[in-house]
Amino acid sequence: MDKVTRSLYISYNAITEPIVQSQVIPYLRELSKKGIRFYLLTFEKTKHRKAEKDKIVQMLRKEFAGGENLRWFSLNYHKSPTTPATLFDIIAGCVYSIYIILKYKIAVVHARAIIAALIGYPAARILFKKFIFDTRGIDSEEYVDAGLWKRGSLKHKVVGFLEGALIKSSDHVITLTEKFLKILKDKYRGKSIKFSVIPCAVDTDKFKPGKGKSSRLVERLGIRDKFVITYTGSLGTWYMASEMIDFFKVALKFIKNAHFLILTQTDKAYAIDLIRKKDLDMECVTVERTAPESMPDYLTVCDIGIFFIKPVFSKLSSSPTKFAEYLSSGLPVVINSGIGDTDRLVKHYRLGVIVDRFNEESYAEAIKTIIRMPEEEKAALRIRCRETAQKELSLKIATERYYKIYERLIR
Repeated sequence: MDKVTRSLYISYNAITEPIVQSQVIPYLRELSKKGIRFYLLTFEKTKHRKAEKDKIVQMLRKEFAGGENLRWFSLNYHKSPTTPATLFDIIAGCVYSIYIILKYKIAVVHARAIIAALIGYPAARILFKKFIFDTRGIDSEEYVDAGLWKRGSLKHKVVGFLEGALIKSSDHVITLTEKFLKILKDKYRGKSIKFSVIPCAVDTDKFKPGKGKSSRLVERLGIRDKFVITYTGSLGTWYMASEMIDFFKVALKFIKNAHFLILTQTDKAYAIDLIRKKDLDMECVTVERTAPESMPDYLTVCDIGIFFIKPVFSKLSSSPTKFAEYLSSGLPVVINSGIGDTDRLVKHYRLGVIVDRFNEESYAEAIKTIIRMPEEEKAALRIRCRETAQKELSLKIATERYYKIYERLIR
């Protein structure tokens, strides 16, 4: 692109949420270096005071080398009553988007997920601008799989129809996984839809193997001479915390110095209560509420990364950020099958162990595979994990894919 391209990027998340910090800001920062100027619209769940806003703006200026290529706009998020509140946010967001597009001469509207797309698509079409639908999955199916909606209910039908309409009429559609791309291509066979696959990526310059476990962090966490199995991220809903704790209890039978390090940005009480209900000695577990910027340091003191996610249909479109972070940090993984492209990558590059059944026998088999591995093979495994992240899940590669989409749309 020969001149500055202006893009309105819409996220229905708050700017301080971990997902925006790890999966929005880094992409926009790297794309801005290629000549794209972003106008970021977020929906804030808490009303920020002036001092808080100033702190966020300073953070953005630091990330964007002075802030010239990013301007942040925000609206208040409304939670209840659910449907009317969301409709209000969509209408308010659409009106505000039209204002931003006109005032700042926006060329491309880029929406992250369905609600952002319902905000940005009408504004883009009214003003004849290009529109990118960054799907992040299909919400209508996720709500059904989560047990929040009934299949065939009015909400399920309406949201499913809107998702389909957005996919068919967007200038470009981005999905997270090859598995989900195949589903979409089969469903919309014969339609001239432009698709790209861009999985959740990681900044491999930030997440990298440590040269040795940080003695300061090891001492503070009380994990000296421990074999550390870690889980990072949210708990509950899709994430099978109960099964992961069961896995760790089996691991203790084979690895006497095993320690479970749970790093979360959500309430610690849920994890602690579940651990106690499982009769697991709290001496073997550490639960830390961890800021996203601290995660790279924590992962350097771990030996294995784990996640179990409900293997439901909607999760074929899932690309867990934690998967990329584990691999980039050189951590082998223990995962379950049926989650996006993760099992394919683990099998192809030999990155760890896949659990197909949630029972003691399957857990024991996975643990034996890990502990029986010779040391030189373990070292090679850690190198493979790092190299796979750099090859398949790096921020650099994701940025190039996004940039090519912008190039095609502008030309």
